[in-house]
Amino acid sequence: MKIYLVFVLGILVAAGLNSIAQKFLKQRRYLSLAYGSLALGIMSFLLKVSTPPHHERFGDFRGGYYPAGSLIVDNPFNLYGFAGDYGFVNIPIIALLFRPFAAVNIRLSTILFTLLGGLAVLAVCYLLLRLTNIIGWQRIMVIGLFVVNGPLYHSIWYGNLTHFVLLLLLAAWFCLEQKRYFVLGMLLAVAALIKIPLFMLGIYFALRRKWRVLAGFAATVFVLVAASLLLFGADLHLAWLHHIGQFSGKPLSAYNVQSVDGFLARLLTDTKGELRNWQPLTVGWDFKLIRYALLSLLVGTTIWVCWRSKPPRTLESQNLEFSIVLCLSLLISPISWTHYYLLLLLPFALYIGKRLAVPQGGVWSNLMLVSILLTSLPVITAETSNPHLRFLYSKLLISHYFFGGIVLLGVLLAARWYTSKYSELSPDTTEATELDDLTLSYVSLKSNHP
Repeated sequence: MKIYLVFVLGILVAAGLNSIAQKFLKQRRYLSLAYGSLALGIMSFLLKVSTPPHHERFGDFRGGYYPAGSLIVDNPFNLYGFAGDYGFVNIPIIALLFRPFAAVNIRLSTILFTLLGGLAVLAVCYLLLRLTNIIGWQRIMVIGLFVVNGPLYHSIWYGNLTHFVLLLLLAAWFCLEQKRYFVLGMLLAVAALIKIPLFMLGIYFALRRKWRVLAGFAATVFVLVAASLLLFGADLHLAWLHHIGQFSGKPLSAYNVQSVDGFLARLLTDTKGELRNWQPLTVGWDFKLIRYALLSLLVGTTIWVCWRSKPPRTLESQNLEFSIVLCLSLLISPISWTHYYLLLLLPFALYIGKRLAVPQGGVWSNLMLVSILLTSLPVITAETSNPHLRFLYSKLLISHYFFGGIVLLGVLLAARWYTSKYSELSPDTTEATELDDLTLSYVSLKSNHP
């Protein structure tokens, strides 16, 4: 628990030092030195506290991706039979991506994979700054989002692909902005085949009748799945379905499962405070009824708000609905690992850069800050000797990423509903864009001066 307190204290100190630096350090080089030193200090702290046990370091790569790269050519029928605590969970053709890594020893390949992951993160941060033209304090805040994001360190330490998928989503957002809809669909399809919850983005564009996006999405999925079937046969794909189907209807209560299922599994089942149990749980109908009710509430509210708001006409509104579906996909997936929440860096950065149709200032910004904080905390299992506090932590507090996602979804849905009452009244896109800008200005003023 002390780590959480130190993290929050560090954020407050950073905010205070930022104000001091802006006031007294006028020269650019001194400002850069101050911000760089502060960022290095925070990164060193988070790298230290986020370090998993030795046998779990780079576990997803060492226990899943690396052996998959070897087996997919040498012995593909064992692709889903070698798994221990980790294993490979994607369709067979994805394993070909890791064939080059399997050509060298595991130590060197782990280093190379980690370096590539770091470069992918730097590329995302750099491109976000360039593509959104963020300057001044907004630039500092966006960089700060990456510096303090606990799920990002978690993904890197475990050797996962989620931070690579973030780069794909950024490329997809750029295609959305440039109206390159077919390529947008292709990128989303690749991302969805790597991280299954992202298939909801394809469903969203189908419901919004974005046919070019849907065509690119469907064509890419068809080609990749067909190629996988032709190369490796139907039996291996049936083995894959069986491999991932073992979790169907059986939630996990582990600390790093941050979805509706994981939250309810910790809250409603007798896990005895055990947060490192990755065995599927058998649950009764009472659990399932509560689960279905919560899922229906989240999905139903999202569909109703988006339906009542009509199709978006401005880029900011499109970004908003894209962010809504992305957030919802993390919350309702049967298994959303903690590192999935680093994907929310995209909507957070878009909000700071004023590329999201969410009002600035007032309660809107405060709730966004709450969501950023809850979803950025270090990924740890806190230790405490107090039995009551330990019970509260294992049942509720460990689900803070899930709660942060709920807060974000609520803000995004409220913004979609609230701004749609004043904007998008004109069929002309230019007029709608101007009206949307006026709407956001009006809402911001109203939020700051109730």
